[in-house]
Amino acid sequence: MKTTIGITWYPRKGEVFQQMQHSIKFDNCIVYPDGVEFPHRTDFEVRNLGDHKGCFKHYHRVLTDLCETDSDIVGILPDDIIFKDGWLELAHNQFKKNPYIGYLALFTPRGMGNGIKHSMGWNEIKGGWATSWGGGYLYERKTAKKILKHPFILDHLENYEANQQIDHAIPEAVHQMGLFQFIHNPSLLKHIGTHSTIGHTHRRKLDEPLNW
Repeated sequence: MKTTIGITWYPRKGEVFQQMQHSIKFDNCIVYPDGVEFPHRTDFEVRNLGDHKGCFKHYHRVLTDLCETDSDIVGILPDDIIFKDGWLELAHNQFKKNPYIGYLALFTPRGMGNGIKHSMGWNEIKGGWATSWGGGYLYERKTAKKILKHPFILDHLENYEANQQIDHAIPEAVHQMGLFQFIHNPSLLKHIGTHSTIGHTHRRKLDEPLNW
């Protein structure tokens, strides 16, 4: 399954891009700085889509751009993560099993682990805003196109505060669409950045990766 991964980037306290780049072990990636010059050495394509937009608006335009590729699978990942070995093969195998997947979440926070702690592999979760959350979403490109045009996403894009909640908005739209949501036990990603690009610290136990 041809896959293209977009990596969003914006300056943060304590840069960890090189660690992420070493860990991903996948070449078909595009780095998308959010309206700033990209300073790191990389073999990935670097594509700047315009002025600084902030979290959700940048996510939306990056996903729109990825949907213009010819890939079967697209996804957007942050620059401050490391990966479990075999993460992409696990995702591809799951996509092949189910034609009605809304997304596969590569990042499973500990807070989403209730009820699946002893069920390894992919687990279906249900619910939307503030019920399902995580991150590192992978989509079939044809599904991503529908998500981008979903009324909830469009309303969120225009009417929510500047740093909108990607990890809640995507599950809500997929829930309303009646598609499957899957998370993985253990989490296939781990945040290694100590600060987000909007200044938050990554310290809550609920936000730690499940069974990493």
